Amino acid sequence: MGDKDVDKLKLIVYVIVLVAFLGAVFHIPLALTNTIIQWLIGAFIGSVCSLVAGSLVEAFTGDLLKKIALNITIYGFKFSITAFAIATVIVKIWLFGL
Repeated sequence: MGDKDVDKLKLIVYVIVLVAFLGAVFHIPLALTNTIIQWLIGAFIGSVCSLVAGSLVEAFTGDLLKKIALNITIYGFKFSITAFAIATVIVKIWLFGL
């Protein structure tokens, strides 16, 4: 995990603390504060799972899968996705489920 990845995770944690603090100080309804915090916790957990799956795929394949791009056209819109992204999603589902 790189320093940029750790900084992104720290940012999410800081935002969670900030939302909890602001919710308490400004008397924001508890249900709204909890909902926002739950979204942020979901983003944090999803980020950690994606980082673990991406690191695992990269450990086995290196940068090989990052160089393979698949171009897809859906209703006239062109999308490009790398084999690395596909492999990471598959490993994430395999490790952590949906």
